[in-house]
Formats: sequence, structure tokens, C-alpha cells
Amino acid sequence: MQHNAKYISNLTPLRGIAALLVAIFHFEMAVARFVPAQTTMFFEKSYLMVDLFFIISGFIMLHVYGNSFKTSVSKKSFRQFIVARFARIYPLHFFSLLLLIFIVFLLLPPPDNQARLIEARSAIPFNFLLLHAFYTTTIFTWNIPSWSISPEWWTYLLFPLMALFINRKKFPAIIFFLIFIIVSYYSIMYLLPRKNPLYPSVPVPHNINTTYDYGFLRGLSGFMCGMIVYAAYQSGWVKKLFGKDLISILLLLLIIIVLHFAMNDIIAVILFALLVLSFACNETTIHRICNNKVLQYIGDISYSIYLMQIFFQVPFSHGFRLPGVTGVGRGKLNIDFGGGLMYCCIYVILLIIVSSLSYYLIEKPGRKYINRKWGNASFTNEGDRVPAIR
Repeated sequence: MQHNAKYISNLTPLRGIAALLVAIFHFEMAVARFVPAQTTMFFEKSYLMVDLFFIISGFIMLHVYGNSFKTSVSKKSFRQFIVARFARIYPLHFFSLLLLIFIVFLLLPPPDNQARLIEARSAIPFNFLLLHAFYTTTIFTWNIPSWSISPEWWTYLLFPLMALFINRKKFPAIIFFLIFIIVSYYSIMYLLPRKNPLYPSVPVPHNINTTYDYGFLRGLSGFMCGMIVYAAYQSGWVKKLFGKDLISILLLLLIIIVLHFAMNDIIAVILFALLVLSFACNETTIHRICNNKVLQYIGDISYSIYLMQIFFQVPFSHGFRLPGVTGVGRGKLNIDFGGGLMYCCIYVILLIIVSSLSYYLIEKPGRKYINRKWGNASFTNEGDRVPAIR
């Protein structure tokens, strides 16, 4: 298996910023909402950052591993690929889930009624087996953000065949992927039965914010979208057109507008796909900004940011409350903007510190050990070239 693809550093900050936005979204859901929906829906719609992760993942997988499955899928190449991906996502998932179970059962006071559903003992095996995005439970459970690791892992198992398909029959593969994406998103939004697990009487909006139930469709669709974007990235005229700074800036502004006004989620997904393409093609000002050391570092630890955020949220479903918070229930805790902004900044700083520790103590050592023990020794130093999905 070859693993010598050019590192596309421009995508690393996108992962970091998106992970922080997901963390702020969950802060407003679980701790205190400080930006009212009437002011802006930007943070309310930041759950869509997970779809940006799926697109980036599909893009990078095909970029890095596509040539390994260009003509066939051998046992050796499949084994090396799947061990490398397991090493990338599972050690931190296993650690964070185990630590969360320990804290909930032994250190925290009894949970509220909503948390009892989320922390169901019966859901633990599904979380360890990465099956918690296949409607195996009736609500998102335990380390809530980790639902996205479930479809990511099972998509890895399909990836060699998808890569072989798009390598050998590019046009038919793209058509098939597009049909699957359109049908899946439309079904999630308008056809499949969905309900709010915490507030069943509240109608579910026509969005793609599905997790424990149809998250596998959402994840696979985003991943396929990323593969299509990579097929476009390989074209010279596309690189020339989308590599301009103006295109990247325009797409960023459009994404902010779409999230601010809570426009249709599919519009955001399309813009995310174009943004990934634009950033990947850029070699000028955007490229220089993206290679800032701080932005690169936040991107490097983005997987840790994503999985470790739960430890700053779960105490608030076990009786803890910030001073000045009013309301009861997940998503209904409110605080004034000034106080909420201060608490949120503290939350983000502490999260980055804790994520740095988990990155250096758990994530990197775990990846290197598994690759050295069961995989390709050359992957022990793969670093963060191939991201884990969030």
C-alpha cells in the first residue's frame, strides 16, 4: 500500500474550526444558550459542521488511499488500510467512552430524567461496537458526538470497493454516488419517520440533523460527496478556477449567510463541498493563512476536541448549573450574552488544553502502537495527514 500522497494542509484548519463550532453548538445545547435564535441561527445550525467532516474525510481518503485500490482490492491492501483507520479512530473513542462511563457511574450525582435516557446501560455495547448510528437505540447515547464515528467506520469497510469503482468507472460511479446522495438526503429530510427523542411532541424540522437513527445514511452520503469533490479536484481547469482567493472568501461568506438565516441544509452541504474543493486548490493567500501554526495545531487536535468536549457538558445533566442560567432541559438553558460568552471562552480554552493532553497521551500513542503491532509500520508516523472524522 502506497501512502505518499501530497499533504493538503489547507484542509487541516477547516477540521479544527469545525470541531470548535460543534463544541460551541453542544455548549449551547447542554450548558447555556447565550446567542438567541432570534439574533442568529449560526450556532444553532452548527451541527452541519459534522457534514463538512464527512466531506473532508471522503476527499482525503480518496486522495491518500485511492491508488491502493486502483485496479483491485487485495487482502493485504485492505488489511493495511483498515488497520490504519482503526488505529486512527478507535483508541481515543475507546478511552473517552470508558472514562465517561466511569465518571457517570462512580463520580457524578444521579442524572436528570433526560440524562437517564442518554446514559442507558443497554446502549454501552452498541457504542463500543460503533453501531450507535444504526437505530440500535432510541436516542443519542453516552459520548453523544461520537455517533459520527459509527458511520465513518462502516464506510471505511466499503471504501476500497467505492474507490475501485470510481477509479475504474469514474463517470458511472459519480452518477451512482449522486443518486444515492440525493435520495438519502431527501429521505432523511422528508420521508423517513423521525421524532425528537427528548421532546416527542415537538415536530422535527426538515433538516439532515439525524444521528442515532439515520446517521449511517448521513455519513455515507457526505463521504461520497467528498469522493466526488476529489474527482473534480483532479481536473486542471477546476484547480485553476477554484484555486482563487476570491472564490474561497465568497464561499465562506455564503456559508455564514446560509447558517445565519437557517436556509435549507442541502444548500449548506453543497457550499461545504465547494469550500473543500476551493481550499484544496488554493496555493496563494488562503494557503498562507491556513498554514499558520496555531490553525494547523487546532486542526491536528480536532479529533480530540470533538470527543473530549463531552466531559465539559455531562456534569450539567447531573445537577450542575452555571450562575445566571435559567430554564430546564437540554436545549432550554439560557443565559445573558455577556456571561455566556465569558463561560464559553473558558470552556473552549479548557477544552483545547484537555484535548492537547488526550492527543499526546492517548490518540497518537494508540495510533502508533496499533499500526506498529498489526498494520503497516510506515503508518506509525502518519501523523494527522489522514484525519479522523468527527
